[in-house]
Amino acid sequence: MQFVVANPKSRIAGLQGASIQQDIAIMFAPFELLDLAIDCAFNAYRSIANDISQYQKVEQDLDRDVKIAADKKLESFIIEHLIKETQFSILSEETGAVTKSSSNSKYHWIIDPLDGSLNFSRGIPVSCISIALWKDMEPLLGVVYDFNHNETFSGIVGEGAWLNNKPITVSNITEISKAVLCTGFPVSTDFSMKSIFKFSEKIREFKKVRLLGSAALSLAYVACGRADIYFENDIKIWDVAAGLALVKAAGGVVKYSRTIKKNVLGAKGSNKYLVVVK
Repeated sequence: MQFVVANPKSRIAGLQGASIQQDIAIMFAPFELLDLAIDCAFNAYRSIANDISQYQKVEQDLDRDVKIAADKKLESFIIEHLIKETQFSILSEETGAVTKSSSNSKYHWIIDPLDGSLNFSRGIPVSCISIALWKDMEPLLGVVYDFNHNETFSGIVGEGAWLNNKPITVSNITEISKAVLCTGFPVSTDFSMKSIFKFSEKIREFKKVRLLGSAALSLAYVACGRADIYFENDIKIWDVAAGLALVKAAGGVVKYSRTIKKNVLGAKGSNKYLVVVK
């Protein structure tokens, strides 16, 4: 079960430095690192909570996406605090790669400061803050903070997963005809008729299909059993990094593969019974 230590940051700081020390930090202080990620998510949202309308303003109206004031504000807050408290490098949606001179490239925070930016800008309450820690291409822990509903999904691979500190697990649905699929259309989706028809063939056997507009929340819902499976192609790694960690921590199965595009994956998370589906 998740716990909070009296002063987690001091313990982490004492373990930072060379490669072996960072390995030790991960082995013996995973809950402290998880608490740090949770604190960052909570406090980042608090930094904008008193002036939401100001941060809903669209700064860039892209083809199938938007960049809003909240994106940069939340990212800046989270990066500042993670850099201060750890030596790990950072990969974030808005800034890209942030590396400290003493960082170990094996470990890196992966941040989506606001997953569901368009939803947030329109007042649709489906958006979240997503923070993950990976070792190379393996998820170690993840936090998805749904500030709209005061729900904090957190997990450590090999230890467990929690929703507001209560243990969660993936569902036990075994049949695709009874399964709820969460999926979506990333900004780089091919919307040709051929591609859309192929997509419809993949999803038509599921009981229900949900497109939330947030990959991180979709995977969090798989982790707690609200949905049974998630998949998307050509999705950015920061959209799914924390969610994949959650599903794996909650006893599910994750699959992901790099594409020829930088920081883009084909990603899937499900309970253990639907892992071979599609």
